Amino acid sequence: MPNLFRRTALAAVTLLAACSGSRALAPDAPTSSREAAASAPKATPTAPTLRLPEDVKPTGYRVELAMDPKAPTFQGSVDIDLAVLKPTSVVWLNGTALEVKQATLVQGGKPVGVTPVVGGKDFLGFVLEAPLSMGSAHLRVEYTGTASEREVSGAFRVNEDGDWYVYTQFEPLGARRAFPTFDEPGFKVPWELSLRVPEGNVAVTNTPEVSREPGADHTVTFHFARTQPLPSYLIAFGVGPFDFAPAADSGQKKVKTRIITPKGRAGEAAYAAEMTPRIIEQLETYFGSPYAYEKLDVMAVPLMGGAMENPGLVTFNSRLILSKPEEDTMRRQRSFVGVQVHELAHQWFGDLVTMAWWDDLWLNESFASWMEARILGTWQPTWDETVKRVGERSYALKEDGLLSARRIRQPIESNDDVVNAFDGITYGKGSAVLAMTEAWLGEDVFRRGIQRHLRAHAGGNATAKDFLAAMSAEAGKDVGAVMDTFLDQGGAPTVSVELECGGGQPRVLLSQSRYLPLGSMRPAPQQWKVPVCVKYAAGDKVARACTVLEQEHAELALPESKGCPAWVFPNAEGAGYFRMQLSQDLRAKLMKTGYARLSRLERVALLGDALALVEAGALPAAEALPLLEQAAKDPDRQIFEAGLELLSLVEPSLLADGRREDVQRYMRDLFSARARKLGFTPRAGESEDTRLLRPIVVRLAGSSGADAQLVTEASALAAKWLTDRRAVAPEMVEPALDIAVKRGTAAFHAQLLSALRQEKDRRNRQVMLGALGHTVDPDRVRANLSLIVDKEQDPRETMWLLLGASRDTRTQDLAFDFVKTHYDELAGANGKAALLPEEFIPHLVYIGSSYCDAGKRAQFAQFFTERNAKVSGGSRELAKVLESVDQCIALKQAQGASLESFFAGRAAKAPKAPVAR
Repeated sequence: MPNLFRRTALAAVTLLAACSGSRALAPDAPTSSREAAASAPKATPTAPTLRLPEDVKPTGYRVELAMDPKAPTFQGSVDIDLAVLKPTSVVWLNGTALEVKQATLVQGGKPVGVTPVVGGKDFLGFVLEAPLSMGSAHLRVEYTGTASEREVSGAFRVNEDGDWYVYTQFEPLGARRAFPTFDEPGFKVPWELSLRVPEGNVAVTNTPEVSREPGADHTVTFHFARTQPLPSYLIAFGVGPFDFAPAADSGQKKVKTRIITPKGRAGEAAYAAEMTPRIIEQLETYFGSPYAYEKLDVMAVPLMGGAMENPGLVTFNSRLILSKPEEDTMRRQRSFVGVQVHELAHQWFGDLVTMAWWDDLWLNESFASWMEARILGTWQPTWDETVKRVGERSYALKEDGLLSARRIRQPIESNDDVVNAFDGITYGKGSAVLAMTEAWLGEDVFRRGIQRHLRAHAGGNATAKDFLAAMSAEAGKDVGAVMDTFLDQGGAPTVSVELECGGGQPRVLLSQSRYLPLGSMRPAPQQWKVPVCVKYAAGDKVARACTVLEQEHAELALPESKGCPAWVFPNAEGAGYFRMQLSQDLRAKLMKTGYARLSRLERVALLGDALALVEAGALPAAEALPLLEQAAKDPDRQIFEAGLELLSLVEPSLLADGRREDVQRYMRDLFSARARKLGFTPRAGESEDTRLLRPIVVRLAGSSGADAQLVTEASALAAKWLTDRRAVAPEMVEPALDIAVKRGTAAFHAQLLSALRQEKDRRNRQVMLGALGHTVDPDRVRANLSLIVDKEQDPRETMWLLLGASRDTRTQDLAFDFVKTHYDELAGANGKAALLPEEFIPHLVYIGSSYCDAGKRAQFAQFFTERNAKVSGGSRELAKVLESVDQCIALKQAQGASLESFFAGRAAKAPKAPVAR
């Protein structure tokens, strides 16, 4: 599953105990001591708190579900074959918001009396009349569950254009909301599903359909083939009036491949159908083994966040996978392919070989993220995914600069830790560390290590130790000694570099310490084993020297340089997962004589590290902003986009009041000329990079820069789009609407709100909501926020307006006030049913991430500390937000004077120009 802000206050569990079959006694009947003990009330057994006991495990499941997408509840039965590893008097399963109707257990052909009990929110216990002995047993549970209209996890319902559908999202803890199960990744066994659905609907799941059985009650039961061994979180199903878009058979085994869409939308799946088999071919070549499963369906799911790698039934956010040809964009197509590479890479890393426990989630997600650039870099080299990867490394390093950030391999001590594991550390940092390791070992060695690991554990579970053993065997050295220092501790190093040329051969002096932004508390000393490759000038050539920096200090000789090198760059190809800090003299030499010799990857790394040095107080902001100006003029799209990271230095929160117009002028100076030249209309024959740059540059100049000409054009185009969806080039619809909302009139905002209420097409609704979130007018923000609690709207769509309101200093208090007023309704506190999806509730705190004021921080902490402690994963999310606010406060204090000087100097020279307010 990709980390697209992925992935809960549920209804209370109600259980109806089944009859235990014990004999009732008359009050005066004589009893033996044994009978008296048997008839005495039994104490409720103590429920697990995180992991299930190891005394019983499943060996297979058979699940039957009766599911009507129009109904909020469904009926289910699950038959579980059990292996009893030691005698026990209670069998514990995971189960959430399930109502048990009856439970029976058989061992050795004899029934054993069962009493179901509640074990908190997440567990169902089945207390046995007589203890189970070691051997096999069989448990059957009949129950009722809920298909939520609020959630986007578990089994949930969506109304799409008047038709109802049921979808699932089980990773990480959602399967227990669909059936009683051993809901841990280590319980990897075969499943067999049957679904009874109303006529006119189709059911799909991980495996091929084997038969359909018409029912007398206008239902059809779909029976499916038994799966290969799978953990519960990889089971998936869907029910509804689907359409199917065929694709070419995939892979060496020529497995049947389809794109499953809501009714009437199969025509929007052409690109997905074309690219999916081609991606499988690329992955099979890299992994050296075929796609392992019997079919490959890819299902479009409205409202889903991102995508999910369920084998045989990959699921995708419908806006990401589907598009009408006349509305499609190159950016959407490339996004789909990148995510599909990620999900299909999981068919090997995650599905074929599954982590043993959630602490090794990185074995799934880090690898799938790393594979995106690895596959696309060779298959689609013009897409520049390898360069993009270096930019994404910088975002991971930024999150890793928080002391509250997780480790890649974080111990899992509660469900909160499971939920928190799906973050930028697991995906971004993990991927970057793998890329560094690949560069250190060499691509061929790294690939052989992966293939060895997959061969050894195919069909089972594996740990980090297993992977590192396979990699070390291929590399002929202890890979874990290096990787463990990045996997098992938080943070990242800064590698500082000085050049020493006296007394013989030139050498660089390397030192490491933890990178810490301003405002961070200094932790205990840390060290990493850091692969470092230094590029340097060797006469007219460029040479490199490599080492592993294992201690706090080290020296590295530069053997190919006959004199003192004119420049050095200590992160060749941007492969290292660290921040680099050159001495002031070396930095000046690099920018003067070495910058032109750097590769594109290295320039991207340099830009990201420049911002990091500003945030650490090691470089004045006024000295970093010229790098932004240089990047803004660069014809290379990747360099241009990497430079935009430095725009965080001109956020109003860092500047004194009254600098807003100076910032707008700065944005126009940087981007208006290019934006006006590009315009809103694509031209025949222009490059793909030009098409991808246009919406970015126009939005920067028009929305952030308030360029009057662009605002006028955007407003006219946005008004036309409301009546004619083809009036604007597809890739320019969102920029035009965003600019028109932020810089346009109250009348247009009202018109867009009215259009939203009438719009039936979900894609258009989401485009409108995205645009509405850009307003900075307080009255319009209040009108937006009212949509979240409007019973006519789906809060799974409208909730994003809250984050939109929190982005700007002029409206962030409105977002906070709205949450304070409506928290009980939004989060389901004090007996109220939650309006928002449970997985979103801990992230409400991100409305405060733009604050940069100690007073606001105190108010925010006071409101959320107790509340977020009560929601899954909430305490860590709040800690990250509060720490980022602390860092902003410190950065403003340390760099405010430098920024003020920079803008004061520009303002004194600036000519007056028309501005759209």
